Amino acid sequence: MVLAKTVFAADGRPLLREGSELTDRYLAALRAMRFSYVYVVDARVPDIRAKDVISEELRQEAVMVIQQTFGDPEVAASSRTGMQLQAVANVTKQIVEEILANRDLSIQMADLKSHDNYLFAHSVNVCVIGTILGHQLGLDEGKLKDLALGLMLHDVGKMNVPLHILEKPGKLTEPEFELMKEHCRAGFDALRGAAKFSAHSKIVLLQHHEKWDGSGYPKGLAGDDIHVNAQICAIADVYDALTSDRVYRRRYMPHEAIEYLMGSAGSHFSLDLVTTFIGNVAPYPPGTYLKLSSGEVAVVVEVDMGLASRPVVQILRDTTGHDLGSGGRRIQLRREPTLMISKVLTDA
Repeated sequence: MVLAKTVFAADGRPLLREGSELTDRYLAALRAMRFSYVYVVDARVPDIRAKDVISEELRQEAVMVIQQTFGDPEVAASSRTGMQLQAVANVTKQIVEEILANRDLSIQMADLKSHDNYLFAHSVNVCVIGTILGHQLGLDEGKLKDLALGLMLHDVGKMNVPLHILEKPGKLTEPEFELMKEHCRAGFDALRGAAKFSAHSKIVLLQHHEKWDGSGYPKGLAGDDIHVNAQICAIADVYDALTSDRVYRRRYMPHEAIEYLMGSAGSHFSLDLVTTFIGNVAPYPPGTYLKLSSGEVAVVVEVDMGLASRPVVQILRDTTGHDLGSGGRRIQLRREPTLMISKVLTDA
């Protein structure tokens, strides 16, 4: 197999570049570094590419900046310099500007995270995903930058949570959960004195675990008493967490994560915000293997966000299981109302 997307180390260095052949030695090294999956080229559809709304270089720069600023839990918040925090603000500003310059703001890929840099890569993903949602809600550039900074920093309070709790494979005990819940206020308190950061950024750190029905924490706020920036963060936070491999469960596929969000709308999240959000997420991103109701196996080659649940697919295997190579026909599912998606496959 040939790598279709560059894999980066936790510090932002390229480990394996796009186009590299995946030898057994490389695969063993990636497993040892706790990567769960990679993107590979399918020779039958070599034109499929994983699309991102920000550049690969900016994403990795942002991960590095967050890790360098908050990666050492032994460094007290008070000892972090204004220069370090300004670096976070600068890279966040670049993310907003790239998103505003991008005409295609659909979420059609999953970021490659190892367990070792999950927290930092997750912060960047939440920033990107939440900023897209904020843009769709009509926030102006200034409000988007306040939102994005809060999204980027939403989990900084977790630097004070012991690693054995953050990565516990089973359910947290009540004392462990109480300690975990403290990260909201800890993060907010750590940045309380950062005068350059807007209150609209800081409130995200405090309120992103509040729930629409009042069952969240730390204050049990409900409905519109929760700042809209924190509501946006809650949705982006859960979506990225669900679509990431964790020590205690496998990642959800995008369509499964969308179903979860829809099932939680009106209780955990605002129905209006969830509805806006899922209008920008491809449930079956390019490269997804599908089994169709006809018995054929296909791969998604293109997504029309006007009807994202009915993508353009290319047939890879016929009803007898015969591999068609690159000669399979392409079908626009939106024009085939009787042809259904039966199952998402991990391989074809």
